[in-house]
Parts: sequence; structure tokens; C-alpha cells
Amino acid sequence: MPTTKVDRIQDPALRESLAAAHASLRAGDYLDVVRRAADAYLELLRRKPELLEEGGFMARMRIMQFPRLGARLEREEGKEPVVVWDREKFGFSEAVTYFEFAVDSLVREGL
Repeated sequence: MPTTKVDRIQDPALRESLAAAHASLRAGDYLDVVRRAADAYLELLRRKPELLEEGGFMARMRIMQFPRLGARLEREEGKEPVVVWDREKFGFSEAVTYFEFAVDSLVREGL
């Protein structure tokens, strides 16, 4: 059986959560997909705080790269980033964007 990108996530809890997000995507529960993807990315930043400590430009880029399609990542100086929700309804393409962003980030960072 071929592996998916989700299968390449090393952490079992994150892999399980994003597998559930994938199931939610197929079921049309796009809010669940976005919430799980956002939580996974926040967990990545919690576990690898150095990603935000590398210096001003790279840290800002990691915050700015997070999709801004109804939920956005914000960070006050010296505090952990948080997700700010602008709405509670998402479409398929938005959910896919958040999902792929989270999965790609976790795989790239070895989580």
C-alpha cells in the first residue's frame, strides 16, 4: 500500500490528528480540518521554538506563511503564537490549503 504524506509524519499523535483531518476533509467538515491543521502547526512551533528564534526576518516569515483564509497566526513579542479566528465556516479549497500547509511543515521539520 503506498504511503501518503500524512504517513510520513513521525509523531503518532500529530499523524493521527492529521489523518482525522483528512477524513474530515473527505466528509466535508472543513472547520475540523482547519482547526486540526492550525493546532498541528502551533504544536510544531511549541516543540521547535528555535523556528521563531532564528532572527527577525525568518521568524516573521514563518508567521506570515501560515494561510490567512479565515484564520491567521499572530504573535506578540515574547509570547507563543496564537490562531486568531476571523470566521467559523470554510470551503474545500481553504481547508485543503491549511491541511497541506500543516502536513508539509511537519514532514519538513521531521515531526
